[in-house]
Amino acid sequence: MAARDSVSTHRRISLENPLTHRMVRTSDLSALPLSVFTLAVGLVLSGCSTSEPEPEPTSGLPEDYVSVQWIEREVRLHTLDRMIDEAGSDEVLVNAGGTREHLFDHGVIVSEDGDEAAVDWEAGYEDGGLAGFVVELNKEAWEEDSPLFQIDNALGNAMRHNEVTWCEETVSGEVFVKAYRERLEDAFDSQEEYTASITDYVDCGTGEP
Repeated sequence: MAARDSVSTHRRISLENPLTHRMVRTSDLSALPLSVFTLAVGLVLSGCSTSEPEPEPTSGLPEDYVSVQWIEREVRLHTLDRMIDEAGSDEVLVNAGGTREHLFDHGVIVSEDGDEAAVDWEAGYEDGGLAGFVVELNKEAWEEDSPLFQIDNALGNAMRHNEVTWCEETVSGEVFVKAYRERLEDAFDSQEEYTASITDYVDCGTGEP
């Protein structure tokens, strides 16, 4: 009786051959080639595991590497700097909306005397309360490890809600920045060349090499 139960149990234990989709008795596994057995086990294990996307590389790039995001950020910074020169920081920063706080928090906007820009946002501010501020173009002076996505978002809002009025045609800052990217995104190889080009462009030049 015990022998019959043993045989019955033995026959119930089986694996599916992934190559033929036929059931294989465990007693027959020893007859399979080692490669087939390894494949079967690998497929079973792979079905139980989940893969995570590889993180975007953050190292190994040249120090002077120029990304599309870097170009756009640089044009926005220089354009915002000129907007404040033309219209004053109070008007431009009020128009920029609530995300302007990120520019203050991370040292992108500073007071004219170079001190930290301290504004009590919860208490609010009156007309003229955001006067006397400038753009800090030296990124090394920004807060360490500043989240660039917050800065980019705030700069984008500032461009959408303010205008470039000092060149031939008045356009929104967003249109002004987009026009530069479309014409000169691949024109230079280094940050220094792009910075010189952007400075010329914001001063109503062509920005071309």
